[in-house]
Amino acid sequence: MGKSWFNRLLLSYLPVFFIIFLSLLLMTYLTISELSRKSAEKANEALSHNIMKLVDKTLDEIDSMMLYEIQNNERIKLFYSEKAPNERNYADLQAASELKELLLKNPMIDSIYLYRTSDQTVLTSSALTTLDAFADKQYLGLTVSSKQPYDWTFRSQRVSGQEEPIISLAKIADLFDYSIMVVNIRPESLRKVMQSMVYTKTTFVELTDRNDRFIVSTETDRKPDVTHPSKYTQAKVLSEAVSDLTGWTFRSGNHGGTIVEFVSSLFYIWMGLGFVIVVAGVLWLIYVSRRNYKPIRSLMNRLSNVRPMPVEENATGKVDEFQLIETTIEGLLDESNMLQEQHQKNMVYRKRHLFLSMMEGNAGSQPNVWLEELKQLGMDAKVTATVVALAEIDDYAEFERQYRNDQHLLKHVLSKVVQEMSENKRYTVWTEWIDHCRLAILAIFRHQEDGEQEMVLFCEALRQWVEENLDFTVTIGVGRQTDGLERISESFRDAIAAVGFKPSLGYNRIIELVHVLSRPKGELFKQLQCIRALSQSFRAGDKEWERHYQEMYDNIQDQLYSYDDLYNLMQVLIGHLQKEMAELPEEMYRIWNEDTHGALLNALKRNEKLDDKFNEFRSILQEAQIRIGELRESKSTHQLVFQVKDYISDNSHNPNLSLMQLSEEFRLNASYLSRLFKEAFGVKFVEYVTSIRMEKAERLLVDTEDAIQDIGRAVGYEQSMTFIRVFKKHTGITPGQYRKMKM
Repeated sequence: MGKSWFNRLLLSYLPVFFIIFLSLLLMTYLTISELSRKSAEKANEALSHNIMKLVDKTLDEIDSMMLYEIQNNERIKLFYSEKAPNERNYADLQAASELKELLLKNPMIDSIYLYRTSDQTVLTSSALTTLDAFADKQYLGLTVSSKQPYDWTFRSQRVSGQEEPIISLAKIADLFDYSIMVVNIRPESLRKVMQSMVYTKTTFVELTDRNDRFIVSTETDRKPDVTHPSKYTQAKVLSEAVSDLTGWTFRSGNHGGTIVEFVSSLFYIWMGLGFVIVVAGVLWLIYVSRRNYKPIRSLMNRLSNVRPMPVEENATGKVDEFQLIETTIEGLLDESNMLQEQHQKNMVYRKRHLFLSMMEGNAGSQPNVWLEELKQLGMDAKVTATVVALAEIDDYAEFERQYRNDQHLLKHVLSKVVQEMSENKRYTVWTEWIDHCRLAILAIFRHQEDGEQEMVLFCEALRQWVEENLDFTVTIGVGRQTDGLERISESFRDAIAAVGFKPSLGYNRIIELVHVLSRPKGELFKQLQCIRALSQSFRAGDKEWERHYQEMYDNIQDQLYSYDDLYNLMQVLIGHLQKEMAELPEEMYRIWNEDTHGALLNALKRNEKLDDKFNEFRSILQEAQIRIGELRESKSTHQLVFQVKDYISDNSHNPNLSLMQLSEEFRLNASYLSRLFKEAFGVKFVEYVTSIRMEKAERLLVDTEDAIQDIGRAVGYEQSMTFIRVFKKHTGITPGQYRKMKM
């Protein structure tokens, strides 16, 4: 290529620059005044016409928008259509929603409303009213009665009891009864459009209507006047333009004197600056030409290497760069158009949208729409029964970690396996990934009575294939069989519910709705009892917390819990432990807060399987208990505190057990003993004694048939009413209710 592009730019700029500069230098001194005047007139004339075109374009776009909405907007059409009264409200509401959307899309429009002549009803974006109650009824009445083509009108409008100028356009929406659509624009909106093209400090533009009434000006201190002709200064007006669209007049001019006089007085200074600018311009042209040529050369090289094309050489035997760029861009545009056409023919997105619509039941009242879509997608639209299954990848967090780069490939393989397995079946199988780990499988039956059983067998074959050929497993929930397409969303919800209980029912299996219904649902209250006892024992350093933990785990295994239920239950456990551990001394609480609490939260998010979650929780809690126990043993009073604890456990049945009795038994000051107990176990002496007695009472209520008052005396309460009150405060229920619940 050489430097042909660089030389062409340089030789094109310099001659033109010098010719224009010398011509202007010779003519400036003699013709500066006349040129200034004519330039001002031409500039103002061009400004007037440009502003007129811009305003006309703005108004014409609004006009076209109204015509388009009247002809194509079904919701607006429904407003003017004949409907029964019970159907009218919904149609009016839909039309109002469309008006709001039009206002959002068209910031120029101040207000828009529809008028239905048949019942004299006016609909705005926020209200539905009658013509008599409408504030702008006078304009509506004159517009409808004129029976003539409507045009943009500058008029006054009553708003909140005051007359305000407004620009309106009405469109006939229904030729049968002359129902109309009306759009209102504030003059201030046109002012902003005009000001965007005018430097208001030196130039002004004003707009008047056919009757020479002042509408708006770029000068903000002038207000619209709909009653008197415009009073403008003829001396300032340099040009006028009349709009063919509206018949309005645009006048423009300059403020004060011209700049030409100032330029003339400094002519020689400007000449000197001109020479300096010429030199600087030449240097700048050379610099810019060199700098701009580098990326162009790089672009030429890339185009030649990436898309080599036969290009004719010019007379000098060199390649025409412009022709190469043009040829390359044309080729890229052709490829882009071809890809767009192929994309439009691609039915993948449309097919997925239809699938999700059926799963969610978005058009349940219109099954014929789905049938028509199935025909267009090339599927047999004859449907007698449907069954939905949901295949979920087990332990997805581990799957995501292990196959960070191959997830999409494996999911694609799973979809393809389902398609291949469904070949030669008497029913059609349709699959779509509904989220990152769930594949929805829809079976469409045409002559099948036992579709649900067929689906179970199909899913079992799929599960076995995944287990044997891939490094992960899937759990599949199967919904109930439904008739046709109307109730397909019910089967989908059944499948979601079934697969949601896999933490309790097990992984790598088929879960039918009967499996969910055959097991009792988990009761949160029973687990709360274990959680409370576990938390208190853990805080006190008592090994009993592991027994409570195992009891909670056994109860969960015997009952049915979804993944969300288990997640929430373990969050409650962490919350109770956090509350209890906050009562410990600062150095013990630090172990919990800095290490254990965060580890439990991470394990909760990381583990999906029930056994893994509970085992990791147990390990974390055991490690924390060991560390806190070592800290307790390091204290000099450790042995004494645990002797007191053992004494309380052995004598909890004694109704006279008190802090004073302990101080006499161990020959310690009562307040000192209370403080040691609080520091060691994070709980007051009375609360600890109560918890020991309540745990023993709970065991006696379950393991024996003794009377309530006998159990109360056995745990240190001589009065049965006192025992019942304390037990209810501790557990939330009475001893009798607790025994009945545990039986």
